[in-house]
Amino acid sequence: MGRPSAASGARSSSSATSALRAGEPAICTGTVFHRRLTPVEHAFSSVVSYVWLDPDRPEHLTSHHPLWSHRHHAPARFRASDYGDGTTVGLGDQVREAVGAVLGRRPDGPIRMLTQVRRWGWLFNPITVYVVWELGVDDPVAVALEVTNTPWKERHRYVAPLAADGTARVAKVMHVSPFLDERFDYLVRLGGDDSSVALGIEVVRPGESDPVLTVGLSLDRRPVSRRVIGRALWHPVLPTHRVSFGIHRQAATLWRRGVRVVPHPHRRASRP
Repeated sequence: MGRPSAASGARSSSSATSALRAGEPAICTGTVFHRRLTPVEHAFSSVVSYVWLDPDRPEHLTSHHPLWSHRHHAPARFRASDYGDGTTVGLGDQVREAVGAVLGRRPDGPIRMLTQVRRWGWLFNPITVYVVWELGVDDPVAVALEVTNTPWKERHRYVAPLAADGTARVAKVMHVSPFLDERFDYLVRLGGDDSSVALGIEVVRPGESDPVLTVGLSLDRRPVSRRVIGRALWHPVLPTHRVSFGIHRQAATLWRRGVRVVPHPHRRASRP
């Protein structure tokens, strides 16, 4: 199976998850794109770098290079407290409990985490994706999307079972974009194979299918080696810094084009 296009989002039914397997830790490089369709059309894309790892065993990723660590300060660092609910409960157990509450059973298979890590002391990570399998089942059974908003640094985990075609739909409950309120759903499509991962998210109004915003990731997945993980320190240059700068720059562009700013719910509630 070839790599599905994230640009197809949740609307294509041809890119199933049947070839996506947990596999070994990997460095994932590729492209993130955003496309807003209303009230103005606006699109951009950027080169990004993610990691694909087992949240229960981050050392399987970090131990390949002395400049990577999951225990102490390093140029590239996986720090568990940057994710999840901030408790001492392991990330894998957090996800299993959350998925179990939705499925009605605690999944017993592997979990893989697609995320960004701290590089050169900085982390800007709008979304972390947890993909969940059950033993004896080839296809992923659920996905958990851990979304962090900007600039409020609030975090929310959306959990949904995956259909056979790799799709899911969940209600949006957290304020993320300063140009959208909470009255939307997320249409999610997950795909990939042994050498790629693709994620498409369409933001739609409840009961509708036409998106107001489409976001996607299309990533090549390279198994970790000393050379691969060492190169990821430098290419692309300052990946989390680039994402942070790019999102703020695009927000400024939308504001200049007259797109209405939607205040955070706390500010809306405080208004007379």
